[in-house]
Amino acid sequence: MTAILVSLVLLFIAAFAIDLGVQRTARRDMQAVADIVALDMGRLIDGRTRAEIEAGSSTQPSAAEQLSWSVANNDDNTVGDEPDVDAYWVEVAADGSYPQAGGIPVQVGAGQAPNGVVVIAGASVGFAFGGVTGITSADVQRSAVAVAEESACFSIGSYAARLDTSSSALLNPILEGVLGGGINLDVLSYNGIVDADVSLLDLAIDLGLGSVDELLAANVNAGDLLIAAANVLQADGTSDVNVLNLVAAQLGGLTVSLGDLVSAEPGTGAAETATINALDLLAGTVLVANGSSALSIPELAANLPLTGTDLTTSLSIIEKARQRCGKRGGTADTAQVALSVGGTLASLPNVLGLTAAATADIGVNVASARGTLTDIICGSETAADPSGEDVQVTSGVVGASTSVTVDLSGNVLGATVPGLDALASISLSGRVTLTAATGDPSTVRTAEIRVPNNPADWGEAYPLGSGDLGLNTAQVDADWQTGPTVTVKLLGIPIVLSANQTAALLTDVLSALVSSVVDPLLTAVNDSLLRPLFDLLGLNVGGADVFGQRPYCSHSSLVG
Repeated sequence: MTAILVSLVLLFIAAFAIDLGVQRTARRDMQAVADIVALDMGRLIDGRTRAEIEAGSSTQPSAAEQLSWSVANNDDNTVGDEPDVDAYWVEVAADGSYPQAGGIPVQVGAGQAPNGVVVIAGASVGFAFGGVTGITSADVQRSAVAVAEESACFSIGSYAARLDTSSSALLNPILEGVLGGGINLDVLSYNGIVDADVSLLDLAIDLGLGSVDELLAANVNAGDLLIAAANVLQADGTSDVNVLNLVAAQLGGLTVSLGDLVSAEPGTGAAETATINALDLLAGTVLVANGSSALSIPELAANLPLTGTDLTTSLSIIEKARQRCGKRGGTADTAQVALSVGGTLASLPNVLGLTAAATADIGVNVASARGTLTDIICGSETAADPSGEDVQVTSGVVGASTSVTVDLSGNVLGATVPGLDALASISLSGRVTLTAATGDPSTVRTAEIRVPNNPADWGEAYPLGSGDLGLNTAQVDADWQTGPTVTVKLLGIPIVLSANQTAALLTDVLSALVSSVVDPLLTAVNDSLLRPLFDLLGLNVGGADVFGQRPYCSHSSLVG
């Protein structure tokens, strides 16, 4: 009797255990179905209203079609009856919560755009030991919440956007200086790739890497990277990629991390669809591979259109990363630049009869302009419903200065009033430094990129800035280092000029110096160095040129 009673109790317990195990398995299966279906449904969230999502379009399935397709793909081998799956389009808060009424999710209005979807999956499970326990079946139900994470890419500054004949005169020496002068490039070399964009995913595949995340985290051979870019462009129909192969052959065994040029949050959809301009990739790869951005490029000074100059140049491009992919809050920096040109100015003209000898010191310092992605706008890229992103640009110090130190000596009066040398003479000697400098236009501005119309299409620059950063002679400071010594003689007899007469004489001399020496120098610096350099790097006063890429608006992820 004891054995029989114990066996019945054990049988009853075993029945409960087995049926509870089946129910737990069914709950696990329904959770898996809810998770996967929620991710599939979340891909429909792209800024459209609930009514538009439910109706579908020529490029997107309707909500019902997406739900049926997802359930059919994921209900194999689940325990219990055919799953009953429902989707609710909701507004999900930052903590993953959403409105409910009686345990049922409250959907957004038909004219509102949801940012999340709640999927509830349920099934009925039959129990094998219902005859023993008296319970023949049970219902199981699980839910999942998915949101569409928006991400985008943007960059500040661009070689490609600014490439022209004048800036190639700078880009050539930069690349040749890094490569040790072993390559001869001209503007025609870049024309084939200036408008070409390389897919980061295609680059990863060509290099044998599994994803964009792996590409950005890997150290790769610099030459192999450029050859891979050439392969991708040729496959896309760009045939003129000789410059990539030409430079790749010069890089030898140098390695680079593409993450120094493009930074991205892991797993963001924008990174998987991102591109990088081929010319930006070329220039950035060369600078990164060099390992040190400090360059000595005498060609820059030699190209200045100043007769008889003997100047030396030093150029340093400090920051190399200019592109960022990720969610709101991601940042990217422009190139930081330090440029100095110095040396002797020869063959200067006489200044009011005075012999002039001068040295020049030209300096440019540009701290980074940092861009922060503050908003992502998912639209249909029409005038009524644009797509875009907001990038807040915080400019650092941008400054340029030119100082010219001039040694003067000679007779002023003989030059200004010919024939009076025998009667009177005014001689002047001394050393004066004339300085022209820009101020600090540091500021914060926001690039509100909206496609179409501002700009008209992706890849066009949104300029931030208040004008050219140029030097002018409107305000030139004069600082006499020695002198001035003025000697006046009338019929050989020394006389003393009044203070006003001396000041008027010096004003005339300084004005002549500015017009004949400083002004031509500043014109040459502005036209041949500053404007091409800043155009090349995409820098403006108080800002930078910002380039956006189409946002990725339907990268779904589970939040509950």
